[in-house]
Amino acid sequence: MIRYLTVVLALLGAIPVHLPAAAARDPGRPDSKQVAQQRAVDQVFDLSRLHVIDLVISDEGVRHLTDRSETRYRCTVTFDGFEVKDVGVRQAGGVFHLYQSITGKPSLSLKFNEFVKGQRLHGLEKLVLKNQAQDQSLLNEHLTYEMFRRAGVPAATTAYAVVRLNGRAAGIYLMREPVDDDFMVRNFGSANAGGNLYELEYNAGDFARSPMGADLKDETKDKRSRADLVALGEASTATPDESFVHNLGARLDLDRAATYFALETLTRHWDGISYRNNNTYLYHLKEADRFVIIPHGADQSFGARGGRGGFGGGGFGGFPPEILAQRFRTVPELAAKYEAELARASGAPVWDQAALLARVDQIAKLLASYDRPAEIAYDLSRFRANRFWVEAFIRGGQ
Repeated sequence: MIRYLTVVLALLGAIPVHLPAAAARDPGRPDSKQVAQQRAVDQVFDLSRLHVIDLVISDEGVRHLTDRSETRYRCTVTFDGFEVKDVGVRQAGGVFHLYQSITGKPSLSLKFNEFVKGQRLHGLEKLVLKNQAQDQSLLNEHLTYEMFRRAGVPAATTAYAVVRLNGRAAGIYLMREPVDDDFMVRNFGSANAGGNLYELEYNAGDFARSPMGADLKDETKDKRSRADLVALGEASTATPDESFVHNLGARLDLDRAATYFALETLTRHWDGISYRNNNTYLYHLKEADRFVIIPHGADQSFGARGGRGGFGGGGFGGFPPEILAQRFRTVPELAAKYEAELARASGAPVWDQAALLARVDQIAKLLASYDRPAEIAYDLSRFRANRFWVEAFIRGGQ
């Protein structure tokens, strides 16, 4: 009964949507690890406060902070007054992300058990701190993931923090839940954790044509095979229309995929899989033996670099040559699924104007609550200058 009431209140916008997306679509009793991970996420990504994170990075870490490397260096993290020592830190960001020194505003990836086995932050193994360099409003990524979750697609949970680096305030950061095994346990259950996780990037080409170009996490370390992605690519490219749904459905969750493409259209996430084969994860569920699509890097959304307000227009109403997205538009049964999801998600409880505008107002109050505004003046000015355009986009979405 409590779980049911939580879902109802969340959909009405009375409380943040925190339940796993999978739970909304696949009702069932979560396992103990799911419950623990959900509790950890709720505690760390508490949107009722502006978090304060102090990082003291070792001299060696400072020297190597701009290295494009997976190597982590020691630091001490104080999260809202709770200290964690011997944490692994490295700079975060993709190929097109500018790496910055500690005197700037670098995006950072924290791994709490890098040097101390079993160490976590309130149950979380990792935490990403994004500098929002490409999100002038500071809102796009946060709101886009919330929209995906409202629609029933798994997406990272986010919150806001002021980050201090070796005693200097670096500004406002978006705290983001990593898409890792903890994320998979929370959203899909323990039995589906440990599968292949692929990251799609624009410079690697269309995964369906070039499955060897996608980045496979821990491919060398775990001696992982990418036969699953090769099979998905073949099903996407070589299957005729009349058997496409049957063949693809054996490899991909078609219902979630239809929702995913609809949400990329509605939020104008032009830098994702639909338009650029970029900023997307493909995850192979171990128990279900099918892929799901997970959003990533959604800072170019909610009208960013595009016409502001409304849906469609500016080339966002249809899909370009990315094969999987294109065939969702051309195979009649899949096109119908996509259109149905587009219609469903265009209104409440997914595109809930009142709830989304309330979220923007909540974030504005959080940022204004910091008692040393001079330390975050630049980010505050970015937020205030771009808030209007995001709100206009929300209002135009009915």
